[in-house]
Amino acid sequence: MNFKMVFNVVGKMLMLLAALLILPTIVSLIYDEQLRVTISFFSTVIVCFLLSVIIHYLTKDVTERDFYKREGYVIVTLTWVIFSLLGALPFYLSGEIPHYIDSLFETVSGFTTTGSTILQDIESLSKSLLFWRSFTHFIGGMGVIVFALAILPRSPHTIHIAKAEVPGPYFGKVVSSMKQTAIYLYGIYIALTIILFFLLLLGGIGIFDSINLAFSTAGTGGFAVRNAGIAYYNSTYITVVIAIFMLIFSMNLSLIYFVVFKRYFKVLKSEELRWFFGMISILSIIMFLDIYRSYDTPNHSLLDVFFTVSSVVSTTGFTYNDFNIWPVFSKMIILILMIVGGCTGGTAGGIKIPRLIFFVKNAKQSISKALNPRKIAMFKIDGKVVKDTAPLSNYLLLFGFVYVIILFLITFQINDFEDAISLTVTSISNAGPAFNHYGPMSNFSQIPYFTKTILSVSMLLGRLELMPLIVFFSANTWKKRRKRLRENQRITNNFIE
Repeated sequence: MNFKMVFNVVGKMLMLLAALLILPTIVSLIYDEQLRVTISFFSTVIVCFLLSVIIHYLTKDVTERDFYKREGYVIVTLTWVIFSLLGALPFYLSGEIPHYIDSLFETVSGFTTTGSTILQDIESLSKSLLFWRSFTHFIGGMGVIVFALAILPRSPHTIHIAKAEVPGPYFGKVVSSMKQTAIYLYGIYIALTIILFFLLLLGGIGIFDSINLAFSTAGTGGFAVRNAGIAYYNSTYITVVIAIFMLIFSMNLSLIYFVVFKRYFKVLKSEELRWFFGMISILSIIMFLDIYRSYDTPNHSLLDVFFTVSSVVSTTGFTYNDFNIWPVFSKMIILILMIVGGCTGGTAGGIKIPRLIFFVKNAKQSISKALNPRKIAMFKIDGKVVKDTAPLSNYLLLFGFVYVIILFLITFQINDFEDAISLTVTSISNAGPAFNHYGPMSNFSQIPYFTKTILSVSMLLGRLELMPLIVFFSANTWKKRRKRLRENQRITNNFIE
């Protein structure tokens, strides 16, 4: 393990966090908020800056600057954990979220773009803290490491960091340079967020609400600034705009690059997109019909159902309808959508559409081979043969295994089985609301602190797609690379002799 190089990069990330925290500090000054709120942000900036300086001093003489996959996993894990721990300080130091575990839960939920909240009265929070809360969605949506890659010096090994952080079963560069890829993707991400901000502003909801909703939608997080969520605005225009952009940000953003910059429109016919929008269209209609048949006087339009489906499949989780009172069949569809999530390369959570495609096609191939054992079947996505399907299979098995462990731990304090299942799904899929006592019109404030800690870990596991955190806690990860290199050299020398 290249320890000095790992901590050298983490030190730079701490400096970035200090810079990002300046924005909510400015918001606090603009709204002339209480001194303790401004000081909480300023103190956190100082802490991040000093830690960054100390780490830089201790690692400034780093000579070996190469790092590989396991270093990439460790860098990503350390960055997300440290960002969560320090990002919670403004909530805690300001006194507006008195318990640190609650502050940490809210921050992890923000950075992982989960959107679950412990706040009972969202509107009582200071403007700067509401801004920071939504801004964590924007930071975590595309990934803070990807943003850093756009501004850090170019390195041939940064691909290992990107692969460890970017959601989805595979990572594809839009150009040959990883740095340029990060610049293009973040440029598209920011441009779409700005467009959404102005569209929301045209809806007449004000600058502050518009920018916060834009951040939350872009990161597909779901933190709102009103207790009633999106329903507060009572506007079809706002509902439609947000529903559309939730789906846009759930798509692979690299497709937008190819359409806008390369005029290559064939990418819009990708199998992943067809499955994604086909699933949304079909399930929206099925859920609407289920609700319609279940009530004598149905009070939900197709638009209401479509918004809920968009919010759930994008794992945004905006509060709009109380789907907690919907028929069990519709709630089962919502649970499945939470697990599946959006596309690779977007900001949505879940296991992602390509893994769903693999699951369905693999089942189909297994049946086909059972009927005709001599048949040679090849697994394809978008017409391309996937030679190594082991990572896809292993991830689904690992996801199920981790899910069972988290569910087991949660049931230690959560006695209702529906609560436990939905809390586990919504945390590991970064979806936001759960069912029953923790539905879209409720909050997570009454959950015991032990369970909140488990859910926070689950949210990080879901956002980083399991592997970085698992590798981080593996004993082999922390073996010094020099020892391994000496062993490899000894084997090579013996072979030559």
